[in-house]
Amino acid sequence: MISYKKIFHGFIWFLFFAFLVLYFAQAGGYYEDLNNKKTSLTEESIEKFEEDVKNGKEIKVENYVVNMQKDYDNTVSSFGLFTSKAFAQGFKWTMNKVFGGIDKVMNE
Repeated sequence: MISYKKIFHGFIWFLFFAFLVLYFAQAGGYYEDLNNKKTSLTEESIEKFEEDVKNGKEIKVENYVVNMQKDYDNTVSSFGLFTSKAFAQGFKWTMNKVFGGIDKVMNE
């Protein structure tokens, strides 16, 4: 039988290891490297913009803005979304029936 004390200690160890991973990622410069990559892309866009202005080309914002959005759509996330929507619809239908029945009983 698992005691609450063991679960608590396991949770504390998990938090400790998560802290260590995040600490060493920060100390190793992982996040700084990601930000530098974003900055360099922006500097390249600025240089391209300045070159296009010198050449008299048509300026469109879409040519210089870096799209940093990632597409996380996959079968697992689609299934999760489908499941949560189905659960929400079922819950709404159930609550409408329950409270509709209570309202019907109260008003008769």
